[in-house]
Formats: sequence, C-alpha cells, structure tokens
Amino acid sequence: MSDKYIRAQSTPSSTLQLPANGGQEGRRKRTGLFRSLFQTLVPSHTEAKRSPWPLIATIVIWVGLAYAGYAFAVHTLDKQQQYVTQRFEQVQAENQKQMIALGDQLTQVQDEMKTVQDGLSNLEENLQLTGETIGGSNKTKEALQDRIDQLNKQLVDLKASLKKLEDAARAW
Repeated sequence: MSDKYIRAQSTPSSTLQLPANGGQEGRRKRTGLFRSLFQTLVPSHTEAKRSPWPLIATIVIWVGLAYAGYAFAVHTLDKQQQYVTQRFEQVQAENQKQMIALGDQLTQVQDEMKTVQDGLSNLEENLQLTGETIGGSNKTKEALQDRIDQLNKQLVDLKASLKKLEDAARAW
C-alpha cells in the first residue's frame, strides 16, 4: 500500500508569506448585521465624530417620498370615486328615461285595449239588435261574426303586448 502513495515534500516558499500571528492581521472583525447598522448610524467613541446632516437629509427625503406616495394615492382614489359617481348618475338618468318611455307605451296599449273592448261590446250589442230585426240573414251574421273574431284576436294580441310591457317594467 505504501507503494501507491507518493510523498510530496513541502518547502517553505518565499512568495507566500504567512503572517506571524496566525493570519488575522488584515481582516476586520466580524459582527452581526444589526450591530454593523447600528454602528453606522451611531459611531463608537473610538471613531471620529461624523456630521449628522447626511442622516437627517436621508430621513427627510424618505419622509418626503412617503408623503408624496400617500398624496398621489389619495388623489388617484378621489378621481376614481368621482368617475364612478358620475357614471352611476348617468346610468340612473338613462334608466329613468326608459321607465318613462315604458310607462307611456303601457298607457297607449291600455287605451287601445279599452277601445277594442268598447268596439267589441258595441258590435255584440249591434249583432243582438240586428239579429232581432233581420231575423234570418246569415250573410250579415257571418260578417259580424268575422269582425268580432278579428277584434277578439286583436284583443288577445294587445293583452299579450300589455303583459310583455308589464314584465319589462318590473324588470327595470
């Protein structure tokens, strides 16, 4: 086994000089993160006294940036609130106009339906009177019956339209 290993001999080199006290001469002493930050802000008694103005300027700049960010956020939120309020009022005005238009249409349909009902009542009354006076004229009765059927159909259509308008009015 000793045949497999080659022994290397080391000789002191003149190019690599080690410090005499164990290699700690040029290194700074390590401390924790918070301690180094604290020492940066509040220098120790052994260091030279520093001017407080850079620290004060840094604090003033950060406070100014924070206030500017806050003012910008408040301004942006106010603008958005005004836009939402304005849009809401526009939609309400449009809805009110549509409700008025639907109410007018509903009134017109009801008036037409009343007119058709009145016409139908008059025709039925005339048919009864005509049936009593004429007595046997089928042609007149058929014409009157056709007219009554047409009016009944128109009445049914108008009722359906009225129902749709009422449903639309309820949906708004």
